[in-house]
Amino acid sequence: MANDRSQHMIGWETGVACDAVITVGTASDTCAVAIQLKDYAGNDLAVPGTVDLYFTSDADGQVMADVTDCAAGTDGDLLELLTDYCFMAVSEADGDIDVTLDGSGADTVYLNVRLPNGKRVISSIITFTS
Repeated sequence: MANDRSQHMIGWETGVACDAVITVGTASDTCAVAIQLKDYAGNDLAVPGTVDLYFTSDADGQVMADVTDCAAGTDGDLLELLTDYCFMAVSEADGDIDVTLDGSGADTVYLNVRLPNGKRVISSIITFTS
């Protein structure tokens, strides 16, 4: 039974973000977005987690889009990797990340969260009104 994989269990790494919940606030020329990182069991992450954030113009996360500015809110921190397009975010110890988007000049975008396991979580549409 050389190929019997049932004997090998993949260990779940505790303290690693495996999912995320994105809550989009009301957009005008800015929009507040909250991200809650989850562990493999669906619980709020209980340690700081690191994820990548990027913006797209499509709901499938395939066409890059920019926002005029993206800033850390009260929870977590951001490092800009590609100006107005791509960020690395570090959560607080409870898995929370808050960001404020400035959409001046942008009509609609989606916030994409890329987790360490490669999974992507995509927000609902963010439509700026001014």
